[in-house]
Amino acid sequence: MLLVLVTAAAVYGLFADVNVFRLSGRTTPSTGFDATQWGEVDAARGPEYAASQLQLWVTVVTAGFFIAWFHRARTNTEAFDPGACATGPGWAIGAWFVPLVNFVMPWLIARDMTRAGVRPDPAYAGRKAPLALLNAWWIVWVASKVLTLIGSRLPAADDETATAHQTAGVLIGVDVLTLAAAVLAILYVRQLSGLQQRAYAGVTAAKPAERPLGERPA
Repeated sequence: MLLVLVTAAAVYGLFADVNVFRLSGRTTPSTGFDATQWGEVDAARGPEYAASQLQLWVTVVTAGFFIAWFHRARTNTEAFDPGACATGPGWAIGAWFVPLVNFVMPWLIARDMTRAGVRPDPAYAGRKAPLALLNAWWIVWVASKVLTLIGSRLPAADDETATAHQTAGVLIGVDVLTLAAAVLAILYVRQLSGLQQRAYAGVTAAKPAERPLGERPA
C-alpha cells in the first residue's frame, strides 16, 4: 500500500530534519559563528533536501491512488445506500482540488460514506457510526497542511544557520503530523473498506434470488 511508503518517507524525513535541527542549534548568537559547525549543518542539509524530494513525489503518487480509491468508495456507496451522500460522486475527486473547500468537503463525504456503511449492519443498530478514526485522521491531516503553510511564510532569520534551525524545527512538526496522518489514513481505509464490504454483502443477501427467465415458482 502506497500509504506505507508515505509513512516510511516521513520517518526518513524526520530523522534528516532532526539531524539538521540538532546541528544548527549548536551555533547561536551567544556562541558566535563557527565555520566548522556550519560545514556540518551544510552537509546535513543534503540528506534533508533528498528526504523532502522523496516525500514530495511519494505524496503526489499516493494522493492520486488515494483519491481514486476515495471516488470508488463513494461510487460503491450508491450500491447499498443511494442518496446517502449530499454531493455527487464527482465531488469525491473535485473536492480535493478546490482551495479551502478541500479542508472540509472530503471529510463530509467520508462521514456520509461511513454512516452509510453501518446502516445495513445489525451490529450498529441504534448506535452511532464510528467516526472517531475518521475525525482523528482528518484533524491531523489538516494540521499538517496548516503547519506547512505557516512554515512557508515564516520570515528568514538573521543568518543561514538560524534559518536552517528554524526551518528544520517546522519540518519536524510537519513530519510527525504527516506520519500520524498516514497511519490513521491506513486504518481508516481498512475500516471503511470493511464496512462497505459487509454492507454490500448484507444488502445482496437481503434481496430475493432472481429466477431464470420463464421459471415459475414452486
